[in-house]
Amino acid sequence: MLGDRVYGTPPGVASVLGAGGDVLVRINLKQLPLFTAPGRRLSILARLRTLRVGPRGQGPADVRGPDGPLAGRLVALKRSLTATHRTRRRLQQRACRKPQTISTTAWEATQYVFVWTSLPEDEFPADTVLELYRLRWQCELAFKRLQSLRGLGQLPKRADASARAWLHGKLFVALLTERLIAEASRFSPWGYRLDETAQPLARDAVHAP
Repeated sequence: MLGDRVYGTPPGVASVLGAGGDVLVRINLKQLPLFTAPGRRLSILARLRTLRVGPRGQGPADVRGPDGPLAGRLVALKRSLTATHRTRRRLQQRACRKPQTISTTAWEATQYVFVWTSLPEDEFPADTVLELYRLRWQCELAFKRLQSLRGLGQLPKRADASARAWLHGKLFVALLTERLIAEASRFSPWGYRLDETAQPLARDAVHAP
């Protein structure tokens, strides 16, 4: 089960693992506390401060479920300076709308992306775990585009059949638009895609006297 921070809770993790599944979830520092094997609370940000941009970090971390500890891994990387500034701007915008005060912990956490997973390390190394989460994020962005640009979040129907027909129509228009955009990116005056490498031009013909 792939999930964002809102789904990362000890009961939720325990429910998936208890059903025989695995979890890969973004961490909310308040909702999903992590622990060492002896049962001590893990200071996540303190563990991440040695990270540099580029290298991935990981380490064992347990979730304390209703029936006991649930073994897993903390996997993290440090954002670039540009990505950190972008995240902090969004944080400030949300704080202004509510309004609320940004804690020093939340401000520092914007420097990192960190997830928790129960997937085995030998089959799912850190890079694979982060790539899986990145793909999940792309799906979320696609749905956000559908909601904001196509009005998919507004459902002016109550009957099941009419609501389903309305959603199918909206999805059809959205997918058709995406296809047209993809086709438009290939339009060119010469009518075909260019090769990756350019070919040398023929030399001028030299006529013998």
